[in-house]
Amino acid sequence: MGKGKKKGKKGVEDVPIGALTLEEQPSSSSSGTVQQPKKETSVPPDIEKEDDMDGGLDLGGPRRRRKKKKEATSSQQGTPRVIETQPVTPSTAAAPAPQTWRQPQASPAAPVPSRVVENPPPAPPAAVPQQTDSAKSWGKDATTEQPSFWGRSDPPLRGHGRGAPSHGGQGRGRGGPGYGDHPGMQAPEPGKFASQPMPSQAPVPDVTTEQPSFWGRSDPPLRGHGRGRGAPSHGGQGRGRGGPGYGDHPGMRAPEPGMFASQPMPSQAPVPDATTEQPSFWGRKDPPLGAGRSAPPQGDTQGRGGNRDQRPAPTPQPTMVASQATSSQVSMSSVPPSRVPQGTGKAVGSVVCRFQIPKKTRTNAPIPASATRVLTNYLPMNIKPLKIHRYDVAIKPDRPKKFMSKVFQAMKAKYYPKHIIAFDQMKNCYAVQALIKNDERFCTEVDIKDDNGKTCTYEIALKLTGMVDLSVLFNYMRSGTALSPPTEAIHCIDVVLRQGALENYVKASRQYFMRPRNPIDLGDGLEMWTGLFQSAIFTSRPFINIDVAHKGFPKSQPLIDTYSRDFRLDLNSPIERQRKMECELFVKYLRGLRVVATIGDSRTGFKKREFICNDIKPPANALTFTITEESGRSRTISVEQYFTSKGYRLRYPNLNCVWVGPRDKEIYYPMELLHVAYGQALNRQLNERQLSKMVREAATPPSDRKRKIEEVIRDMKYSSNEYFKEFGLEITNRFYEVDAKVLNAPILNVGEGTVRPRAGAWMAKRLLQASALQSWGFLVVETDPNRLRCEDIIQKIQAVGRQMGMAVQSPAMTNFNVKATELLSIFRRAVDCRINFLFVIVSTWSKNLYQKVKKLAELEVGILTQCIRDQTAERRMNEQTIRNILLKVNSKLMGVNQTLGNTSEPPCLRNGDVMVVGADVTHPSPEQTDIPSIAAVTASFDTKCFQYNIQLSIQTPKKEMIVEFEEMMVEHLLVYKKHQRSLPRKIFIFRDGVSEGQFAQVMNSELVAVYKAYERVAGPNKKPEVLFLLVQKRHHTRFFLGENNAQNVLPGTVVDKDVVHNSEMDFYLVSHQAIKGTARPTRYYGVCNDGNIPIEEVEQLTFYLCHLYARCTRSVSYPTPTYYAHLACTRAKHLTFGDRFNNRDLELRPQRLQVLNRMLDNSRMFFV
Repeated sequence: MGKGKKKGKKGVEDVPIGALTLEEQPSSSSSGTVQQPKKETSVPPDIEKEDDMDGGLDLGGPRRRRKKKKEATSSQQGTPRVIETQPVTPSTAAAPAPQTWRQPQASPAAPVPSRVVENPPPAPPAAVPQQTDSAKSWGKDATTEQPSFWGRSDPPLRGHGRGAPSHGGQGRGRGGPGYGDHPGMQAPEPGKFASQPMPSQAPVPDVTTEQPSFWGRSDPPLRGHGRGRGAPSHGGQGRGRGGPGYGDHPGMRAPEPGMFASQPMPSQAPVPDATTEQPSFWGRKDPPLGAGRSAPPQGDTQGRGGNRDQRPAPTPQPTMVASQATSSQVSMSSVPPSRVPQGTGKAVGSVVCRFQIPKKTRTNAPIPASATRVLTNYLPMNIKPLKIHRYDVAIKPDRPKKFMSKVFQAMKAKYYPKHIIAFDQMKNCYAVQALIKNDERFCTEVDIKDDNGKTCTYEIALKLTGMVDLSVLFNYMRSGTALSPPTEAIHCIDVVLRQGALENYVKASRQYFMRPRNPIDLGDGLEMWTGLFQSAIFTSRPFINIDVAHKGFPKSQPLIDTYSRDFRLDLNSPIERQRKMECELFVKYLRGLRVVATIGDSRTGFKKREFICNDIKPPANALTFTITEESGRSRTISVEQYFTSKGYRLRYPNLNCVWVGPRDKEIYYPMELLHVAYGQALNRQLNERQLSKMVREAATPPSDRKRKIEEVIRDMKYSSNEYFKEFGLEITNRFYEVDAKVLNAPILNVGEGTVRPRAGAWMAKRLLQASALQSWGFLVVETDPNRLRCEDIIQKIQAVGRQMGMAVQSPAMTNFNVKATELLSIFRRAVDCRINFLFVIVSTWSKNLYQKVKKLAELEVGILTQCIRDQTAERRMNEQTIRNILLKVNSKLMGVNQTLGNTSEPPCLRNGDVMVVGADVTHPSPEQTDIPSIAAVTASFDTKCFQYNIQLSIQTPKKEMIVEFEEMMVEHLLVYKKHQRSLPRKIFIFRDGVSEGQFAQVMNSELVAVYKAYERVAGPNKKPEVLFLLVQKRHHTRFFLGENNAQNVLPGTVVDKDVVHNSEMDFYLVSHQAIKGTARPTRYYGVCNDGNIPIEEVEQLTFYLCHLYARCTRSVSYPTPTYYAHLACTRAKHLTFGDRFNNRDLELRPQRLQVLNRMLDNSRMFFV
């Protein structure tokens, strides 16, 4: 191993750890540890498959911790330390009294810490949560000097002050200590307290001005009657009148305790939810604030002796709530009455929603359907309303992460051998029986062996942080809302479910994998592992959702084997001199890969170290660095010379080195000394070859999938799991059978009349409204024309097009030998010749040729194109392929392929004036840090919901909310008005890509944007009837027909009972016939229903819209507008390929992407 500029001092990996006490020990990070974001990568939506590409990569490298010098005798080494604290109960969480270290009575010689740490003085129920040590405030001994929020040390706090007001009703709260009674301390001048904020806290604004809002925007002054006590004053007895409470604000419900804290003020450090754990002054989490505690006030903190010149508060106004900034503010009169801001009860998430999710209604009118029953991969579960102890687990050092479970189990075996404890392998553990008393903190040391067999000492501490009441789950299933699920109780159940059989699996998100005996080789260094997914589901009753999963893992083998066998590269030649495509794939594979290096020699012994690979470097015989010898002389040597001096002769000195470890260090290893680490889940996008093979191998028939799930259930041994029995869980081993219905397929209008699909497909020989293909051209780019038979392809296009009703003339331009550099001039010549459509055969082997064709045609010239891959043109250019291509061509020429028959239109569509909208956001893969996210919104502008307009926006990476939603909807409304000469009365929105934790954000941001956009176009106080459905494909729910020989359910199967929410609009729909594998149902969740449309009619509307997809004569897996939004995102990725964006500029203002007006004048369906 070579280290650049070695100065004779120890690197990060050699620093001894463990010399500090628990309070002084810094958080250590592993050498070479790089945190990687977790991201679900998308897969082609056309093929139903079993694999789920999400998952995380545990990149924590090992870090050896040297044992502390022993100051006590050997008999004292294992003695735990216990700290007395204020008791913590579920019903009250007042700030604990000052604490001191207390030695156990049986162990008088236990190690004593170097200093005493005490809690801050008692804080008011509405005061700021206790600060961390890093914040340097309110965390020292009350008998010594304190770090001050004024920037210097303050005397002890011993006043009698009243605290800040709470935010519900009358707003009373017990206060923290004032400063007036401290000897020798003068009362601060009026306003001095508010003029200097505490660390990590924003200044408390004046109540007579606008306030930072818990909704994330500026609120008007709140003039309630909150008779709360203010923040502690600094003179006299420390009393102060509080700012206004929230209880009397018109139309606003008083937030529950902790709701205010769930949304941080602007320019203020986030205040954790009062119902969850708080940042602690000892570096981890504090107990919950409990009942009666709330976040800091927004009102005036005027104390005795302070400024009493207070202006009268103006009349309160309702506030806009949006998680994303919008350009203008809509008046509340434009929002339907049901959309008045409401509280959400217990605040569990990070966003307070101003809307309520509507309740589902059912119709008395029959919807054409047949009843059935289907099996689902849900196992019924019974739970007991127990109260579980929740403990915070602090382990120091906290690296490497893979040792955390081992450390905890060592502590448990030593001190709690008879207790059953569920540990989440991070920072929480749960137990039915109390482990320590409420007024204690348990601290001890344990020794474990690392990968090299060396003993490492870890400090581990337990602290009670509250009780988890499982009875809240019953309330949620009976009358709860998706906006505020009982996340703490659900998390507790999920942690319990992971205990036992899953502890030996490799964890990736909620999936667990184990290497099979004969893994499938995916190519390029990866192999496919099989595993399982399990999660607790609480709908109208509790379930366990269990499914099989597949994921790509790097092969655990010498890196040179991966280099030579999997990527077919020469070991005796530098990578720069070898095939470009394989070299690029290998470098992409290497970056972020976790490898094991063997260091040392026969004299000192061999040791293993884990590193993260950063990049490829020059070969070992060419890469040099400077080393400082013991004599002080510096010299430059190569990596090969360095290892030769250490007694190791490299076998491949011409092979590139690998840069590993922290990026601020120069640590180089020859590739032959590295071994790919075992069990690292892929956290990046698969390349095309790997993805294709994954889909083929993972897409198993329904009967095979059901059998695999049943095998997983048997292996899990739910009935004999001691953890489940201890925590009151009873899980059956049989799939749940649920009532379902199969909707009748709609009657479709096609060219030869009407047709009713069967099994999700139909035959249509002629198009309903065929366009003429008169002035068109045919180009072959970077491909040998002799193997394509271009003239035959042209004749087939003409013949099949005429069969479908299109008037196809002979091409006006043909060129079978076009170079990529000639494309721009040829496109311009075609436009000059009044050619409006081009078929372009593109080479598969020419990199990025497709992207270049689309960018030139749509951004620089303005001409419609239809690209065909050379392999398709050579091998598969039969009549059916040409028919599918001409379906797209006809749509691009603004023709109509099929529509819903008049007798099949759902009631909500019959009266017309409806605009159907689809929305989606596409994110880059985790390793693509410089590529932005792309948002697309599609909207119909014809009466039959077949033709769509698209709007594209480029925004900050990983941002799921569509920032420009309002502006995009304004453009759609103007296009609709231009074609229909009126605005739509109804807007039906299908939003893809939103997880359950983002429901409130979508409602606060995008739903508000729809109302505001309509008001901008239609005028003040005008509002549409909005139906807003969230579309979800990323789940593990599956349905099966038949117990013994399971088959896919029929297209049109709907499940809206038992496994869905009890009272809100929530249903699963299988709208397609899976060509391969097990059909994945699509989940739909209604968050707005202004027209109070019955759920049966919404289900029918959704199913029928799946039959209007222009690219094929089959129903697709989710509605056409959402599918088009996905296609639009993909087109935007191609149009921006190779462009560079400044993320900071995108954060301030997203960038709109528009094609040339010439394109839009010819066709708004160019993206199909």
